[in-house]
Amino acid sequence: MKPGVTAAKAAVSLGLGLALAASGATDSQGVGGGGTTVSITSVSGYAGHAFVYAQVSDSTFAFPAPTGTGHQSPFYSEWVAQPIASPSCPWVWAVYVFNRATSRQINTPPPDTPPPNFGTTTVLCASPTATPVAEPPQADAAARLDLDLQVTVSPAVASAGSTSLVSAVLSNALTEDLNLFLSMAIESWSVTSWSVDFGDGQMTTLDAAVGTSIRVPHVYQAAGTYDARVVAFISGHAQAAVYDRYGTVHLLRRPFSVEVGNQAIATASTRPSRSYRSPQALVGVVPYIGISIGAPTTAAFRHIDGLRGALTSLSVQLLIVREGELVVNGVPRGFGHSWLAGWRFDGPPSDAPPGVGTAPGGTHAAGEPLRLQWNAPDHILGGQPRDYVVPVTLFIATRFPDGHVASYAIGSSFSVSVNFAAESG
Repeated sequence: MKPGVTAAKAAVSLGLGLALAASGATDSQGVGGGGTTVSITSVSGYAGHAFVYAQVSDSTFAFPAPTGTGHQSPFYSEWVAQPIASPSCPWVWAVYVFNRATSRQINTPPPDTPPPNFGTTTVLCASPTATPVAEPPQADAAARLDLDLQVTVSPAVASAGSTSLVSAVLSNALTEDLNLFLSMAIESWSVTSWSVDFGDGQMTTLDAAVGTSIRVPHVYQAAGTYDARVVAFISGHAQAAVYDRYGTVHLLRRPFSVEVGNQAIATASTRPSRSYRSPQALVGVVPYIGISIGAPTTAAFRHIDGLRGALTSLSVQLLIVREGELVVNGVPRGFGHSWLAGWRFDGPPSDAPPGVGTAPGGTHAAGEPLRLQWNAPDHILGGQPRDYVVPVTLFIATRFPDGHVASYAIGSSFSVSVNFAAESG
């Protein structure tokens, strides 16, 4: 996962809204010449958030040292973010304080100051709970905030034509990072919308109802590698601090908006070659005379004995020899499940009275009985009785492990021995 480099600019749109100013405590940070002290002073804001600024004082006066020009305070300051190799501080603020009349720095460190020496005696660790007054967002705010959006694509490699899931979650560290990198005290924020660019020319937008995380299914139709980008559009309200023309600090409540984006790689592999092996099946029957009392509970037979001159009803059953099989890229991937959808009697007309027996060639639904009658016993061929052979076509449906359903017509037959009459004497 890489930081998003789309339009995810941490551009803060600031409105107006005046809040009450508050006074803070003094924390001595460095000493200038002639007893003049440069210190970092704080003004308490929303939820105890501190807005800090430089102050110059001695035994007779105390003046703020605001940043920028146009202030009437006799001192001004410059705040410079300096990277350090410390896990506890993302960076330090090196604060340079100058006399406005002479432009001379008043908090220069002694020549023998040990490293790290930033050229000032006033250094402050950057913190999400202590914001320098009137500082703009950090130059790398967009890239850093983008890291708070975690984007994943699952599965890591999907077959072209199958579904991938693009997920994005805003981390719990976002509020602190908004404070830290936007130089504000965030009071509230929410996601107003999401934008998802799947990287294959398709995009979608989601509204704020989805909250701080999304899961969006997508189908990549062609094999390849795609850059899936997600952008969260965030807005809310925050407290900031500004200097007036005298250098006094005032608190302002301001709306803000920011775009946080990140991306992940989606990979679609070539569509697999799929084939479906048809099931191997035979017909089985369960005979009964008279009215059927429901589905048979006994096993079906491939050979039955029939009574001469009696109308015989037969329940047609499916006997699976081998189930249908799914084969992917030449490798078997599992058996299907088959069921009887219908059947057709393919033999010559039986001896049943017209309109009573089953006529050849008609298609019947599963569950309909096959009705046949034989008025003559088995033929004798070569001194041996020859059974009647009844041909039937089975119409079978098979559901395979991938959900595909196929239909098959399989020819089969069963045999009947007719030796005894239905009535004797």
